[in-house]
Amino acid sequence: MRFHWLLSGFMGVFLFCSPAEAGKIISWEFESQDNNLVFKTDEGVQPEAELLSNPTRLVIDLPGTVLDRETVKENYQGPVRGFRIGQPEPDTSRIVVELAPGYDLNADEIEFRGVSETHWEVEMPEPEASRFASSDDGDSQELEVPQLEMPNALPGLEETQALAPLSSPHIKATKNGFFIDIDGNRKIKIDSERDGDRIDFFLEGITLPDELVSELIAVNQYGVSSIEFEQTDEAEAVMSLTVDEDSPDWLATFSRLKGLLLLPKGELPTSSIAANTADGQSEAAETELESEANPESSLIDQIELVDDSEFSIHANSELSAVVSRQDNGIYQITIDNAELAEDFQGPELEAGSPISELKVRQEDSRVVLEVTTRLRYRLGKLSAEDQKIALPIEVGVDPLPPSDAPLLPPGFAKAPKDPILSPDIPPVLPTSDRPRVIIDPGHGGDDPGTIGIGGVQEKDIILPISLDVAEILRKQDIEVILTRDTDNYISLEGRTDMANDVNADLFVSIHANAINLSRPDVNGLETYYYQSGRRLAEIIHWSILNGVEIDNRDIRRARFYVLRHSTMPAVLVEVGFLTGAVDSSRLKDPNYRRLMAEAIARGIVEYIKQNNL
Repeated sequence: MRFHWLLSGFMGVFLFCSPAEAGKIISWEFESQDNNLVFKTDEGVQPEAELLSNPTRLVIDLPGTVLDRETVKENYQGPVRGFRIGQPEPDTSRIVVELAPGYDLNADEIEFRGVSETHWEVEMPEPEASRFASSDDGDSQELEVPQLEMPNALPGLEETQALAPLSSPHIKATKNGFFIDIDGNRKIKIDSERDGDRIDFFLEGITLPDELVSELIAVNQYGVSSIEFEQTDEAEAVMSLTVDEDSPDWLATFSRLKGLLLLPKGELPTSSIAANTADGQSEAAETELESEANPESSLIDQIELVDDSEFSIHANSELSAVVSRQDNGIYQITIDNAELAEDFQGPELEAGSPISELKVRQEDSRVVLEVTTRLRYRLGKLSAEDQKIALPIEVGVDPLPPSDAPLLPPGFAKAPKDPILSPDIPPVLPTSDRPRVIIDPGHGGDDPGTIGIGGVQEKDIILPISLDVAEILRKQDIEVILTRDTDNYISLEGRTDMANDVNADLFVSIHANAINLSRPDVNGLETYYYQSGRRLAEIIHWSILNGVEIDNRDIRRARFYVLRHSTMPAVLVEVGFLTGAVDSSRLKDPNYRRLMAEAIARGIVEYIKQNNL
């Protein structure tokens, strides 16, 4: 169904600009966590918008513009499934924001703002999860899991029943292992290879769903911490399991009907994150869907935050739950055979609460909670008691030492590092047995970065900060490699290749922010991560807030190139807004920049100590 009325509702905003002549899209930015979209063109443009359904997606056409590159696609986890920008017609570019199945947007709350005829901002409301119920036409969002025809080499495995969905709708835990929603048949050849805690499966002739390409899914069950997918070419895909070192080997086979089955070659490992209130067992193998034996669902009447130290869920009967960590600080709790009571009550999350966001939704016969912890906090191990399940709230990052305390203790020594692979990479690289850190001053040379108030250039602000960070770390006997130490240009690929080639422990990219010279009121610190860098981002961010006078604009997940292509924990620190009146003035002061460098270095050292690098 097309919501044509949505377009007419925005016409008053769109018509203030004249019809566009041929132009190009020069920049765009979409923040999936905040549902904000900004795009700019070099010529005036009159956008045309539609809200489409099945699945829900916001489509924005830009007549008279060209993208001048191949289609750009980004996939996410959560309510917003994907973002893409392409050129469906020679004279029209198109931006599409697509939601995951079962989520909708309130069209009345979508706000388009024309900052100018070439600069547009779109704010979307939080996607709403529908309360699933049996539809009249029998259509269901639930994945149908087939009965298994098991090989004789794996005795004792009977019918596979799906348990809780994990952080991807394409993966489900079963009583016997995992079910992967990938099309295939029993004739497909699957080779496997194990190297320590990693098992690779090579799937010939398989094309992965777009949502799984280049995705790493946290499962944390049965001794499997994550499953990663990669489309190596049109004729082969690779699925990789990260397992406990004592985990048995795993077998991958396609079922007779649909889907890929992952089964252990031996006894099913115990899951450490599943709990059953009936018998106190923590083995996901004991957790089954018992809809026939227990036709009545448990009624969840309250979710409670107890003294900022415990997150608990209360019901009128015993509960079964599975917790999966979607990302650092983001957890999904799935409760089978349950529903929300009509008078259900949730906690009020106040400022300073260790839980920053809580989403609760009904999905058929299960209740799903998405919990996001605030900076420095994490959820502990799930436990069960009577008609309640609970997770302790733990401090995930230790407080930083006093500013006058030594950074690294005397005699702090580590095992020798691997030799540097590319000794000819400029500048001259040090060699030692110490932690190896890449400091990446962004931009440089012909690329000035953002231009701030008074014409100040980003490259001129962040290079001295980066040099100071390197100096401080080296005085702590930490091996530091700068991607550049002069005003020269290095490509994004060159920066990450340097870090990966030298087997660095950490990658810290330093930048200064900008929004618009007409917004001098926007100031503050932002720190970004993509996969494994969240804890590093937390500690550096916290260190800066404790050591420098600057507003807090939070830690965010982003798909910046240097974060996605670095193999080690990587973060990007935006030390302030050069377009902000407060930040710009401070960043021009060498003493303030030195304080910023000390705070960044202190955070890096604290991370090294906590992780024993």
